[in-house]
Amino acid sequence: MEIKSACSGGALRLGYIRIVRRFLWFPGSWPGRALGERVPPLIRYHQYQIQVQTLLILVGQILYLAEYHETMSFLTIGHVYITTFLAFLTSVRVLVPLLPGYKKVVKTFLMEFHLFYHQHKGTYEKQIAMYWDKYSYVLTLFQMAMVVLGMTLFNLLPVYKSYRAGAFTAWDLTNKTLEYSIYYTLPGFNCLDHFYIATTLNLYLSYITSCSICTLDLLLILIVFQIIGHIQILKYNIENIPTPSRSVSIFVTEFSLSSTSNVTVQLYNKEENYVIKQKLIGFISHHRFIISFADRVSSLFGAMLAFNYLFQLVSGCVLLLECSSMDPDALARFGPLTCIVFGELIQISIIFEYIGYISEKLIDAVYCMPWESMDVSNQKTVKFFLSRIQTPIQLTAMGIVPVGVQTMLGILKTTLSYFALLKSISE
Repeated sequence: MEIKSACSGGALRLGYIRIVRRFLWFPGSWPGRALGERVPPLIRYHQYQIQVQTLLILVGQILYLAEYHETMSFLTIGHVYITTFLAFLTSVRVLVPLLPGYKKVVKTFLMEFHLFYHQHKGTYEKQIAMYWDKYSYVLTLFQMAMVVLGMTLFNLLPVYKSYRAGAFTAWDLTNKTLEYSIYYTLPGFNCLDHFYIATTLNLYLSYITSCSICTLDLLLILIVFQIIGHIQILKYNIENIPTPSRSVSIFVTEFSLSSTSNVTVQLYNKEENYVIKQKLIGFISHHRFIISFADRVSSLFGAMLAFNYLFQLVSGCVLLLECSSMDPDALARFGPLTCIVFGELIQISIIFEYIGYISEKLIDAVYCMPWESMDVSNQKTVKFFLSRIQTPIQLTAMGIVPVGVQTMLGILKTTLSYFALLKSISE
């Protein structure tokens, strides 16, 4: 594959890549050193410190549940369960940037695979690159707005209710009913005894959680957009392969009728067959390039997608159960989070399903090539290409569960079934 030099910034100059970079930089998920950027020591330290931090918060929430589960209200215990699930998912997500393949995949995406480096090859390539850049920018703005909005609403209601109870007006908060966005207790530290410290820390933890979950999901979706763009370009080039310029008359003998007829067929000449051979080699190389990168992405993010499904299955039941009470406080606290959780599930599943759908179109495109007009050598190449392209490109969770609409429907059905069960038990 021909690769355009990225020394002048390349895809890193794109607006939506800059936005993603800002949100991934502080949590240490942006592979700056692999991209030749200078990374401050504080950021490098924070990337490793965050592993211990998320694990401590997860343990702290489990200890809080064990200590206070009998005295907590239905609304509060549901809240603690949700934040515990989020802490578990975050503890998995913060490990992804430390995987050996993460920096390599993101670097390949930003410095080689991105359509920015292929748009110079033709008008259609440029159109596809501009289309997905525009769509990626809109989605990035929407996704990051949801990150900020979700994080703000998740923390705003507890802060407001604590303010109404007397917080922020006095240092002594004894006998005041206070609320927290995250509840946890550790040896020597209980959030209930340190309201101001815990509330400030919760804002930071909410930001880390939002960036680790939503921004990594966004990065994966942006990678998928580029895979789809490459498949569209490959399909277009296959469908627009040049047709033969000459017609040849041949005599065909029909033995059953003992007659001979003159038939005109289109055949490539020697020079055209050479051009077609080079194009077929280019198609196969491009397809191999796409398959290789998609396999690396699936291998890297497969475990993350599997834990995503597990989180959405478990947390979806609890979120629906909390919202089903129709309590204004519950709706204000869990409504936006419920929309984000189910929205992420639907969004990722539909986008990933589209990869398989459009890659299946490649089979028809290859079969409809004018292979009958080629010489025997090119026909063998077409046969080889057709055999390689039979398996649609598909990303999977841990190489087992295909990420797509069918899996999404299965999770939604299971979630609703468990929700109905929990609802009947609670009543």
